Amino acid sequence: MHATPMQRPPKLDRPALEAMPEFSTGKGTVAKLLYGDPERGEEGGMSLVLAKFGAHFHLPRHSHSVDCLYYVLAGELHMGRRVVKAGDGFFVPAHAPYGYVAGPEGVEVLEFRAASAYDSQIHESPAGWARILDAVRTHRAAWAEELAPYR
Repeated sequence: MHATPMQRPPKLDRPALEAMPEFSTGKGTVAKLLYGDPERGEEGGMSLVLAKFGAHFHLPRHSHSVDCLYYVLAGELHMGRRVVKAGDGFFVPAHAPYGYVAGPEGVEVLEFRAASAYDSQIHESPAGWARILDAVRTHRAAWAEELAPYR
């Protein structure tokens, strides 16, 4: 998961607590806050985040405390059988669990929120974490080469 000044640390259950040390070493994502005022919190402001996920990165199933609109700038992502490509977008209402897998060339997204800060919660299953950690082990070296931090 990517961190910005707006995303407070997620609530983690036991499987997430066990997986997080290895998951976070994968470095399969980079993010940049383009617009937002974290001091305004959920009650005010807007936020815009640019995020890039490496090829085959598995974003764990999670939810946020605020609505979010996503727009795919480059690459593609897979949400179950749905493929969201560059130029497409999707909406996730507050508290609705979701996750996705970046396509074979990764994915770059804009995340729009009508809040300047939000909470998140992980909802991933143990079997899901096994798939996620397998992807980390398989792609960690490639992610290190393909993902440069945003400036």
